Amino acid sequence: MTKRLILALLLSCSPLWATTYYVDNCLTVGNDLNNGTSTSTPWLTINKVNTSTFNPGDSILFESTCTWREQLTVPSSGSAGSPITFGAYGTGAAPIISGANLFTNWASSAGSLYYASYSTAPNQVFEDGARLTQNKVSAASLTAGQWYLDTVNSRIWVYTTAGDNPSGHKMEASQRGGVSTPNGTSYVTLSGIEVEKSNYDGFECGPPCTNLIITGMSFLYGFNSGLNILNGANSNIVVTYSTAAYNGVDGFQAANVSGLLYDHLIAHDNCWSSTQFTAGIKFNGTSGEGADSENGTVQYSVSYNNGVGGVNNIGAGIWADTEGGGFTAQYNMVYGNNEYGILIDAPSGTSTVAYNVAFNNGNAGVGQGYGIMMMEDWQTSMSGQKVYNNTAWGNYTAAIAWWGDSQTPGCTDNIMENNIAVNTTAGPNFVANGGCENSGTYGSGNVYTYNDFGPASSIFIQWGAGTFYSTYSAWETAAGNCGTTGCSHSVEAAPTFANASAGQFWLTSGSPGIGAGTNLGSPYNFGLMPRSTWPNSVVTGDQNAYGGGWEMGAFVYVPALAPPTNVQAVAH
Repeated sequence: MTKRLILALLLSCSPLWATTYYVDNCLTVGNDLNNGTSTSTPWLTINKVNTSTFNPGDSILFESTCTWREQLTVPSSGSAGSPITFGAYGTGAAPIISGANLFTNWASSAGSLYYASYSTAPNQVFEDGARLTQNKVSAASLTAGQWYLDTVNSRIWVYTTAGDNPSGHKMEASQRGGVSTPNGTSYVTLSGIEVEKSNYDGFECGPPCTNLIITGMSFLYGFNSGLNILNGANSNIVVTYSTAAYNGVDGFQAANVSGLLYDHLIAHDNCWSSTQFTAGIKFNGTSGEGADSENGTVQYSVSYNNGVGGVNNIGAGIWADTEGGGFTAQYNMVYGNNEYGILIDAPSGTSTVAYNVAFNNGNAGVGQGYGIMMMEDWQTSMSGQKVYNNTAWGNYTAAIAWWGDSQTPGCTDNIMENNIAVNTTAGPNFVANGGCENSGTYGSGNVYTYNDFGPASSIFIQWGAGTFYSTYSAWETAAGNCGTTGCSHSVEAAPTFANASAGQFWLTSGSPGIGAGTNLGSPYNFGLMPRSTWPNSVVTGDQNAYGGGWEMGAFVYVPALAPPTNVQAVAH
């Protein structure tokens, strides 16, 4: 579904008395004295939008290809069934709301050093669209591609990439936020706009932030987070078909929110600052982890290359922290992140992690990296978590890990089935620790069956602190496990993928994972179909419609010459 079609559908739901307003500063150049109600009489500025009052069902549309160097502050609320929509019209590139101003009056100092005065201290400086590196020592110590903030004289100092005069380049410095919806603003839709180069967050909402739809948006080069649902009583928020990239902290971030849906998102190359506990896609509780986010979902999304290599706790693909009442991560692809692919951290409710692909997360610089991590953290218990039909390959420290906190009652009654967890770079394929190994005192009732941990090797399974097993039978008969050789129903061989190095993790003919899983029943019967691509061409199919049994891993096996017994494939 294209952004234009999404917007057309949104507008078709508006009441008959709704008004559409147009804003244009580059084609049919507008005027704030116009009525704004036609493309021939558009408004000019975002300030006109911010200082106007709108009614439920109204739409405010920005001309494509234009750029506004202003902050949009949503001034009015819509109502149930009649949101106020901010979107785009015309053809070409999405309209841009930029948090940065152009800087043109540069004065020369010694050598390649130049300076310009500012009115608002920037957090970022850009040369021809590329972010320069901030030098926090002194102007005199600048080298190529750096800038320095002189707060004493209110100056920006730069040393361009080529050491030439910055007047020959497009120089920008962040001065403000991008888009905000003030406290209590509700029933708002944002669609088809690019928000870039903000001095803090690209988008901020609330608290409280309620009844919000964000679709087809891009949040790029923000100093803090691309999208930030601020900590508070937030609810009924949908973020779909949107991108967050090159932001300093999180790509998409929400705190203390109920019922948040992240759907068909792209998050990449975020978390470049030194801020810890960050991710491409992040769910948070309150500061201090006292209250929970509840019933969040992230699905059909891709999150990759988030984080700074060599720095702990910076850069996960998907991170759900302090989720209560349930959390779901399904049909996602996460790869190349600094530390974690998917991290479920301190869940006080139940979580389901199903049909995800996590590969090449972590690195030697940070010293660790997990495909999927289930972490009890500070909670006194982690119970009822479900990890089903995931594929984890080529991660640095462990493919899938369960990490209890050695508290009572601890890690209890969790289930991990039908997963492929193999090819870890520098550690075991599977870890259960801190009570999750059914130690008795700090954990019990956890089930780890019908999984493929690859061929047995010296440390391929960790079962408890510092205890490793080199054979399946030794692990199966270890204290706390199922008790007899073969009782885990594991596949004890390497899976065969179409092309793991290219991220193609569907099973090929003869793979030992085909039909080797257990039937988990509805609603877990829909797996990924081969050749799915993220986020716009993810296809799922019913495990029961193909072959004689359920597969291990995230993908349904579809024989090339064997049609399904009934057509169940669904595109998302």
